[in-house]
Amino acid sequence: MPSKLSITFGSGSFVDQIRARDPHIRAASGSGEALLFIETDGKSPFQSGNTYTLLETRGNFQEQGSLFYWSVPADRNSGDLFVHQVMSNPKVLGAEYDSFQAVRIARVERGDDLVLLIQFGNEGDATRYAKSVERLTVDQYAEEAGKSFAPSPVMKRYQLLQPL
Repeated sequence: MPSKLSITFGSGSFVDQIRARDPHIRAASGSGEALLFIETDGKSPFQSGNTYTLLETRGNFQEQGSLFYWSVPADRNSGDLFVHQVMSNPKVLGAEYDSFQAVRIARVERGDDLVLLIQFGNEGDATRYAKSVERLTVDQYAEEAGKSFAPSPVMKRYQLLQPL
């Protein structure tokens, strides 16, 4: 299993150019932007964005589905608590849904901020999760982890793009 997760954002032809360079780069679109990510042991293929050290992994990302993304500004202790809270209850990750595919929690390499990705293969399950108490619980954990920081946690939902 790769040990790093690299993430960047983009739009338009930039997304296609990046994806054409490496077929392992995944892309998901939503709200007028695309999230591009790749799991790797090597150097990030992106000139911008962040590289994260994977802390927790479960399942494998598939080619299709919905992706939930959280960016959590947190210090080391509150970040560790966030990871523990989320991973100790698979229900809050949506792991009880039939189309749950994967989860990744990672810490940025040059800091303590965290990122959480959860994928569902079925749009219906993703919609139910988006409106669930479990997703709101993750939001609450993220708020608690980042409460001492000016930027609040960010949660976005994306739809995975088909491979080129």
